[in-house]
Amino acid sequence: MRTPTYSLDSLRSFFKSNIIATMKQLKAVLGTAVDMTVYRKLRQLSYHSSYSHHGKYYTLSELARFNRLGLWKHDEARFSKYGTLINTAHALVGLAQKGYSLSELRQVVGCDVKEALLSLVRQQRIHRESIEGQYVYFAASEPIQRKQQLARLKGQVRLSRAEGPEILAHEVRAAILLFMSLLDEKQRRLYAGLESLRVGRGGDAQIARLLDLDMHTVAKGRHQLQDRDLQIERVRRKGAGRHGIKKNPSDH
Repeated sequence: MRTPTYSLDSLRSFFKSNIIATMKQLKAVLGTAVDMTVYRKLRQLSYHSSYSHHGKYYTLSELARFNRLGLWKHDEARFSKYGTLINTAHALVGLAQKGYSLSELRQVVGCDVKEALLSLVRQQRIHRESIEGQYVYFAASEPIQRKQQLARLKGQVRLSRAEGPEILAHEVRAAILLFMSLLDEKQRRLYAGLESLRVGRGGDAQIARLLDLDMHTVAKGRHQLQDRDLQIERVRRKGAGRHGIKKNPSDH
C-alpha cells in the first residue's frame, strides 16, 4: 500500500488566506487524523503556536508581525517570538525598565500570567518583591534588578500639593547613586537614611538592596535623621578663612 503524501503547498495556501489556524483545521487541510503528521509539516514550514488559549492556534513564521516587545496579536490569538507564555514572561520581565506588577504584565501580554510568574519565581528565574502592598517582578540578575528597582522607585514619587514647595525626590536619588563613591561612611549612612524616609514603609530594605548597604546601617541613618542625633562638624581647609592683618612695623 502506498504511503500517503501531504501537500505543503495546500498548508501554506491555507495559512496565507487565514493567517492563523487550529489543529482541527490543519488536519482537515492535510486530510489526516494524526497530530504528528501536522507537526511534521509545520516544522518544514517553520511555525509559531500561540501563547494564549493553551497553544490552540498556529501560524507561519513568515506571517508573524512581532512588535518591539516580540509580541503579535491576530484576532483573538496571541503569539510571541519567545514561544510559550512562561518564556515570554521571563523575557519581558528581564527586559522591563522597572519590572512588572502582575496587572501590568497581564495588560502587556493580554492574558492571565499569574501561574507563569509564580513558576518563574519558584525556579529562581526572576525575583519577586512586595512594594506598596503588591508584588513586583524583577530580573534575577542583581545588577539589572537594582536598575529596575531604582526606576520603579523614581516612578512612584508622588508630589503632594498639600506639602507646599514640591521637591523632586527622584533627582536627589539619582544624585545619591552618582556621589556614593565620594562619600565617607557617615555620609553614606545618612543619605541612605534620607532615601529610606522618602520611600516610607519598607524603605530600609529597598534602599539597602539598591545601595549595597546593610539594612541596619540604613535604619541607623534614618533614626539619626529622625532624632536629629547628629554632631555637626565644621570642616575647613587648612589656610582657609579670613586672613589676619599683618601689621607694618612703621605703624608703631
